[in-house]
Amino acid sequence: MTSLTNYWQTLSAISQSAVAVLAALLFYWFFRIVILSKIEKAVEATSNDLDDRMVQFVKQFLWIVAILSTVTLVLKINSIKISPLLAGAGIFGVSIGFAAKETIADILAGIFLIADRPIRVKDRIKIERIGRHWGGWGDVEDIGLRRTRIRNTDGVSVNYPNSLLANSVITNFSYSDSPVRVRIRLQVDYSADLELSKKLIIEAIESCQKVIPGSAQVVVRSLWDDKDGHQPAGVLLEGRYKIKNVRRRTSIRSTVLTEILKIFQKNDVPLAVPGLRIEHDANNNG
Repeated sequence: MTSLTNYWQTLSAISQSAVAVLAALLFYWFFRIVILSKIEKAVEATSNDLDDRMVQFVKQFLWIVAILSTVTLVLKINSIKISPLLAGAGIFGVSIGFAAKETIADILAGIFLIADRPIRVKDRIKIERIGRHWGGWGDVEDIGLRRTRIRNTDGVSVNYPNSLLANSVITNFSYSDSPVRVRIRLQVDYSADLELSKKLIIEAIESCQKVIPGSAQVVVRSLWDDKDGHQPAGVLLEGRYKIKNVRRRTSIRSTVLTEILKIFQKNDVPLAVPGLRIEHDANNNG
């Protein structure tokens, strides 16, 4: 040990720095490839998702720790005082912080997503606030520190900034294996037989094999449009049923609606026809 210390002292600062960088690379490779790989295999065998997230968290922060540690060691070898650099780095860091506040917000949000676990990889979710043109439904593919990648139902991978994702309303359909209720709405004419309409809707729903048998029901939803403040063109009915596979929700809903249209046409059940609404323009004096 003494001879090794003496040999180290005989090396120049450049040689010591090179050895330090090489040692840091070897340590990073050993910890990243050997140790973390074994830990990953161990956590894959568990049903708990938190340990998987912690491994991903360590993997993404490991390189930052390795770089900072190596730089600090090289500065110490070259007898460069760190305190003045830290003071300057503090001022520089504040400037960078203002310039990169969105990036920092994304990283912090990514940490919260990993810790709070509102979503997990392979979960089917619905995003309320930021799913627009491509739709808010999708499967989580990857949760990174800055961005989360979600493959939507159109097959497109969308990278959401974590800060926006953390502030969004997320519905997770994969946390429970219990059936999911689906709703469909339609308007029948006021002259239609309501009891017959309900019966036919239930019959159409139950004819779909993907619907859980006995889960169909129909209610009169409304006779007045509270949003626009007028009476609708017909009686608003809401059909409800349950399915097991939420990923088939859209296709099952399409099948149900198609069957309802067919059975309504067969039994001459009249659907409501939108009426013409005339808006009065108070600024028009003509």
